[in-house]
Amino acid sequence: MNSMKKKISIITINLNNKKGLEKSIKSVLAQTYQAYEFIVIDGASTDGSVDVIDSYKDYITYSISEPDNGIYEAMNKGIKVATGEYCHFLNSGDMLASASTLEDVLSRDIHVCFIFGNFYYNEKSENTKFEIYKNRDWSFSIYDIFADGLCHQAFFIKRDMFEKYGLYDENLRIASDFKLFYIAIGIHWEKVRYIDSDIVIYDTHGFSSGIGGDAILNEKQIVAK
Repeated sequence: MNSMKKKISIITINLNNKKGLEKSIKSVLAQTYQAYEFIVIDGASTDGSVDVIDSYKDYITYSISEPDNGIYEAMNKGIKVATGEYCHFLNSGDMLASASTLEDVLSRDIHVCFIFGNFYYNEKSENTKFEIYKNRDWSFSIYDIFADGLCHQAFFIKRDMFEKYGLYDENLRIASDFKLFYIAIGIHWEKVRYIDSDIVIYDTHGFSSGIGGDAILNEKQIVAK
């Protein structure tokens, strides 16, 4: 293993999404880049997800299945055991865009706090590709706060951001990842870097997509106060 390569912690959280979990796992195992650790946090699933985790246990660095209070507690559990320079959150159902995704991103000599790229919704095709971060102004204006979204699966976040600004706020149901970006980038101007690479195929059938825009907007208002 090349000692010059970055080490990344891929964190996958899951609750009763057996098929989606296996899709996510397979996309990680297909990577040409091998300097990663793979962390799977399951919320005491009862649909056979635990059996999937067990079947891939030789390829998973750390896993646990126990009840939690929501997605951010599960993500925080992953952060607490992560040792990589960067964390990447690949929720069950999401897939890395190609076998070379990690190689494309992490073979570059980049050490900024947030690295990000392009993403797809549900399937990889030109009709679903989003390059919205290419020319984005990361000043986090009021417009950004209330109108723009974030696909956090398209980001690689330096683990020390969580040491500096705290873990995800578990009092929020859906906008805690936005809160980290708002504090770290919008207020403290931490460095960000866009690369024109495809990162993730985002599963829009997950919790954040189904909860509704009004709930997301309400939590953004809480963050902005």
